[in-house]
Amino acid sequence: MARFPEAEARLFRVRICMDCNAKNALRATRCRKCGSHDLRLKSTHRGK
Repeated sequence: MARFPEAEARLFRVRICMDCNAKNALRATRCRKCGSHDLRLKSTHRGK
């Protein structure tokens, strides 16, 4: 069953800290938890 676009946005439009794995806002430039600037977009690829 496919997800709604709104649900996809809620789930995947976040940044993940590479140091502490905390979820951050999409517009974040540094981690809210540890202060690191090493952020990545959450992966949307799912293996089957």
